[in-house]
Amino acid sequence: MTRKFVICGGLGLLALLTSSLDRALYAQERTAETVAFCQRISRLDKYRGTQVTLRVSVNVYRHGTTISDRACSKHSLLLIPDPAAVQTNALSHFYQFLAEHKRSSRPIFATITGRLVKGEDGGFVLKRNVVFKLESVSEVSEGGPLNNS
Repeated sequence: MTRKFVICGGLGLLALLTSSLDRALYAQERTAETVAFCQRISRLDKYRGTQVTLRVSVNVYRHGTTISDRACSKHSLLLIPDPAAVQTNALSHFYQFLAEHKRSSRPIFATITGRLVKGEDGGFVLKRNVVFKLESVSEVSEGGPLNNS
């Protein structure tokens, strides 16, 4: 009797874990909400920690990379790569593209996905309270804004 109880309990626990894993995987597969950069900047608390997709202008400087939008040109965010995503092809292609075009006078535009997070490092680069942690890049181009479709 005890053996049956242990087996049934184990199977129930396995079913519960499988269901939880299924929900977690589904949540990861959901498409990030596309948000206007200026909307995100004006409502930092609403979007903090939430995965979103942005269409932005990318500026490369000696000590870091920032993202911005012409519609609210006085605001920008420091762009930092998510350590878990650094080795992906999309991110390595993005940073290679930036390196190859950093001396160009033409603007760089990208469609990126990530999260607003607290700038935790007290070093020179992360002096701001909030940074954009880059998780993936779907488009990058030089010269003109990306198509908003």
